[in-house]
Amino acid sequence: MATESVSLPRESQENIESTVSSIKTMLKIGAVFAVVGYLLIGLALVLELTQFHPLLETFFATNADVSLAGGGAGLPRDAATSAQLAQIHKFPSMLLWLKLGGVGHILLGIFIALAAIVRALALMPHRLSYEMERTQG
Repeated sequence: MATESVSLPRESQENIESTVSSIKTMLKIGAVFAVVGYLLIGLALVLELTQFHPLLETFFATNADVSLAGGGAGLPRDAATSAQLAQIHKFPSMLLWLKLGGVGHILLGIFIALAAIVRALALMPHRLSYEMERTQG
């Protein structure tokens, strides 16, 4: 089985340098998306631990006979209990949005960074040819 060499058209130095600068930009953008994702997830956890869990604890401490679903023995509720239930029911959707948005941002950041790595790997033969020429000449 014979091996063949494949000729690759050589890129110019300017094109290589512009590609390297675009790769750096892609990595910065990917890092920004990842940081925003981690901040969203962190914010969701902080809100859950500092606001949602204490809200549940106070609700169960003051209204032990009322279900979170809104039913229970004391069905004719006063306005304060109804307000607490409404506040509890709006939290999970916001927390879910923050967590899913954070995971989405992190995954997009990883994808952009992987695309930058692929571009850098595709550029390596061209850069290597210039380096080999420089060291030989």
